[in-house]
Amino acid sequence: MTAIRLATDEDLPRVARLFGEAFIDDEMLRWPFPTDATIEDLTTLFAILLDVYGTLDAVWVTDDLAGAAVWLPPTEAERFLEIEGPTRELIRPLTDDGGARYDVFWDWLGGHLPDEPCWFLDIVAVDATARGGGLGRRLIEHGLARADADGLPAFLETSRSDNIALYERFGFRVVDELAAPRNGPAIWFLRADPPSRA
Repeated sequence: MTAIRLATDEDLPRVARLFGEAFIDDEMLRWPFPTDATIEDLTTLFAILLDVYGTLDAVWVTDDLAGAAVWLPPTEAERFLEIEGPTRELIRPLTDDGGARYDVFWDWLGGHLPDEPCWFLDIVAVDATARGGGLGRRLIEHGLARADADGLPAFLETSRSDNIALYERFGFRVVDELAAPRNGPAIWFLRADPPSRA
């Protein structure tokens, strides 16, 4: 069975590419960018974010790097906007509006994180060739086990309605559904409370 471990600096370029490929059709990631944004553009976006997340011991990977997840622990989740904010100057050149949609969207999204301590599943992806083999499940359960050990809820958001049933199988429930500002995508906010997870 493939082990789950913290990502190393050497892993991060491959993780950025994995995320770029996995989220190329995700409205949450696509909306702030030009309509012709490519996998390379999103890979660059994730490389910028992972430069920060990698310093926080928040990036978890399978040994074969076919799957990865960013689980922000409570101390980092509560300062999400502070962590994410400095990346914006590097991300703005990837946009077609000087980062205006990006700034509005992520300010809004960060404002909807819980006020209480929680574990935040910010990103999870599995390579297309490895899907269906349980890697995503193991990455999600890995973070949920850490949240359970702390006696804290877990939180995530998604723009994919077809993800909701998947996350519900892990004990998450929808706590809000909102349209992002400026005609942005619909976003579902989900929470899982210990010890209700199976």
